[in-house]
This record gives sequence, structure tokens and C-alpha cells, in this order.
Amino acid sequence: MKQKQNKLITGLIIVIAILVLVLNFNYIKYSNGITLIQLHDNSTRQMMGYVLTTKNNTIVIDGGLKEDTQNLIDNINRVGGGKVDVWFITHPHMDHAQAFMEIVQNTDMKIGKVYVTLNDLEWYIKNEEKRVEEISNFFKVIQSDKIKDKVEEVELNQIINIDNLQCEILGIKNPEITNNPINNSSMVIKMNVNDKSMLFLADTGKESGEKLLQTQKEKLKSDIVQMAHHGQNGVDKNVYEAIKPEICLWPTPTWLWDNNPGTGYNTGNWTTLETRNWMKELNVKKNYIEKDGDSYFRVW
Repeated sequence: MKQKQNKLITGLIIVIAILVLVLNFNYIKYSNGITLIQLHDNSTRQMMGYVLTTKNNTIVIDGGLKEDTQNLIDNINRVGGGKVDVWFITHPHMDHAQAFMEIVQNTDMKIGKVYVTLNDLEWYIKNEEKRVEEISNFFKVIQSDKIKDKVEEVELNQIINIDNLQCEILGIKNPEITNNPINNSSMVIKMNVNDKSMLFLADTGKESGEKLLQTQKEKLKSDIVQMAHHGQNGVDKNVYEAIKPEICLWPTPTWLWDNNPGTGYNTGNWTTLETRNWMKELNVKKNYIEKDGDSYFRVW
């Protein structure tokens, strides 16, 4: 009888020990995950902004237009304690970089490192004349005494570790691509955390998308993808086929989601509905869309 009791007690101890190990593993895994916020648009135009938090750091990708500044600040204050440790500016279009410029110029927010990929100003003047003023203003901000020492040009395949989040730069400026030039010089970032991966394509166009396939195809597979160029007229379907995403992040306002310039559903010249159909064909499980408001979720 006593021997049976001892066996029972030993068995219970083993079960409890296993449960403790499992619970501790899940706690560690959860605490080492990251949170991701896809920011919603606060104007009548498209924008892109993401706020990510690791155990000890706050990361921002782009941020949006001037009108998006306060919402960006509110989210940084809410999850990041009012500071940004790492800021990625994928390219200097105002719908991506203007909120960053407003914060640098008009607030005392603490910003750690700012990562960029930029051609020289003369290249922008030569290749996209209509954008000269906004690009010049961006250069003035990042070259100002307030922020210039924190700005760093990324290199292709550079790895940036932020706590247990590994960021690899898969795409940088492409000065040889002069069609849709600024978008085609977008930074492309792949992030890995635990057993999950996210790919941020920014405004990568068809030409730089093909370059990604030629040079980085084996690295493109990702669980989560940010849809290129707000979900339309970005990379071609073959890039998404290589990515094979389960979740799509759409920095896409309502009018663009519906291809509606004000004359009704699918009456515009944007190709969002085509991209939406691609994702259906790829059996994407979940879409987070900018038009639906700030999206907040946990990434393992």
C-alpha cells in the first residue's frame, strides 16, 4: 500500500513539474513576443505607419502624414513610454515620413536610432521633379543638428537585433531604377521573432519587386506581409506567391480599398481589388486593414 502511495506521489510530482515547465515556457515565449500596431489614416489620403514593442524597445516604421502625427504620438506614449528606440524610414514620401518630421521639429520626444536608405538629393531632383520640395524638406530635417547624429544608412542584408527581434534589410535604394523611382528605392525589412516572421515591403514597386525575387527569393517567405504600395500597383503577384503569407497588413484607406474615387465601388484606376483577389487565391487567413482603425495584436 505504501509503495503504491509513493508511486502515486512520484507521478503527481512529475506531472506538476511538467506543467510548471510548460507554463514557464509559454510565459517566456509570450513575454518575449512583440506587439504590433497598424495605424489608421487621419486624413483623406493614404499613409503608412506601424508601432512595434519588444520587451525593452519601441520601434516605429514610417508614421504617416502631418495629420497622423497626434495619433502616432498617442500610440508611442501608450505602449512606448513616450520614446522611440529605433525608427525605420522606408523612403521619404510624405505619406510615410511627414509625421516623423513633425515630431523631430516640434516635440522633445526621445529618439534613439533612425535608419534610412537614401539616394543623394540630386538623384531625386533628376528623377522625380514634382517631389523636389518634399524631399528637400526631408533632407533638411535629417541633417539638422537635432537628429543628424542618430541617422544611419542601412546596408543590404544588414542584420539589426532589437531584444529578441531580428531585423534583416532585404531591400535598399535602387538608383538604377528610374521608373517609379522613389517607391522602387523603398527599404524592405524582414523581422523574425521566435518562430514567426514579418515582411515590410513599404512602397516597393514592380521593378524592385522583381529585383527582390532575383536576389532574395529564399528569404521572402513570411507569415505576415505588409502589402506593397498600400495594396495596389506595388509588387506583382509572383512576389506574394514567394512570400506565402498567412496574414496581410493593408495600409489602405476605405476609398482605396474599394477603388472608389467618389464615383462608386470599383470605378477608379487603382488595382486594389486585383490584389485582394490575389490574396484570396493564396488562401490568406486574416487581413488587417488601415480603414478599420488602429489594429493592435500580439506577434509570437
